[in-house]
Amino acid sequence: MNNNYQENNLSKLQLSLYLMPILGTILALVNLLSKKEMNYQNKKISRLSLQMGLSWLILYSSLWLGSSVTNDLFSFRLLYLNGMITTGYFLICLFFILRIWNNKLAKK
Repeated sequence: MNNNYQENNLSKLQLSLYLMPILGTILALVNLLSKKEMNYQNKKISRLSLQMGLSWLILYSSLWLGSSVTNDLFSFRLLYLNGMITTGYFLICLFFILRIWNNKLAKK
């Protein structure tokens, strides 16, 4: 029983690392590109992390570039929206990490 508990916690830690903002996206990409065999949940979480990270990066870059090209008032609004999107990304990552540790993520 103790070995199973440790193995379960190690699996949760690995999934949590994939969901870390920004850094987890890199870990998930390396995991998906490696040729080793993965279970369904690792693939699912890695793909989710990669989708969220790349979406955030595209939105962040677009809004930052747009704010650097426009006038002061519109630039401030774009940067404010950029901060809101970044905060949302970090909170969503935290939400998924908490769901993993509370065993509420669907296991298939």
